[in-house]
Amino acid sequence: MFGIAVARLDQVSFAEKERYQALYCGLCRTLKERYGQVSRAVLSYDLTFYLMLANSLFEPPETKGSATCITHPTKPMPYILCRATPYAADLSVALAYHKCLDDIQDDGSLTARAAQLALSGSYATAQKRIPKECEALEAAMARIRQIEADPGSGPDDGANAFGLLLGSLFAHDGGFWAPALNRLGASLGRLIYLMDAAVDLPEDEKRGSYNPFASSGLTPDDLRILLGSVAADAAEAFEALPLERDVHLMSSVLYGGIWQSFNRVYSDA
Repeated sequence: MFGIAVARLDQVSFAEKERYQALYCGLCRTLKERYGQVSRAVLSYDLTFYLMLANSLFEPPETKGSATCITHPTKPMPYILCRATPYAADLSVALAYHKCLDDIQDDGSLTARAAQLALSGSYATAQKRIPKECEALEAAMARIRQIEADPGSGPDDGANAFGLLLGSLFAHDGGFWAPALNRLGASLGRLIYLMDAAVDLPEDEKRGSYNPFASSGLTPDDLRILLGSVAADAAEAFEALPLERDVHLMSSVLYGGIWQSFNRVYSDA
């Protein structure tokens, strides 16, 4: 479920691209500081959306700088750190660990097994730092595996379970805005789950792997209409929040970027 909530960079300005990258680099640096060099392998742009959301809603002070890293050893890269960055790093580790478990469950992936072993120590640390969130994640993923093993389950069952999870993760430290953040996280979680399933459908059908849309008979146009309806729910929850900073960048995720993988897979449809 990674690589879905990313910005549509051809729709944003050069300055916005630089800020997006700086928030991403800040998350990368925090992962290294909190979990070591290997943890940087779990880095994704998906949690950068959460960083932008928390920054825009609460407007905390930011720490800006530039430094070299293992990926850019000669060129200092700008980075931005904020109040939500440590939590986003903890979530990155926890979500990546459970994605490995999910991949192992799906097809016994040896790569996923190796990654899960490599992340086991980091996940144990994350459990100490965000215990409630890790408990919720474990319960939700167990529920989703149960749903996916039930022949009578439908796409909405798994999507709702993942939505409930992401809603609770977004509401962390949300104070007055926790219910609104929960609503946005829940609708976005449903969209990510279903979008990921639609993107994986052709390959899952070839391999005979589980997919909630398998044997549904839905055409690419049908999938686009269904996903568009779920995306509208996420957009409504997003637009209900009083966001200003990075709102155009976040809009490029919700209204464009989140469709990029789908459009690539179904470009000929």
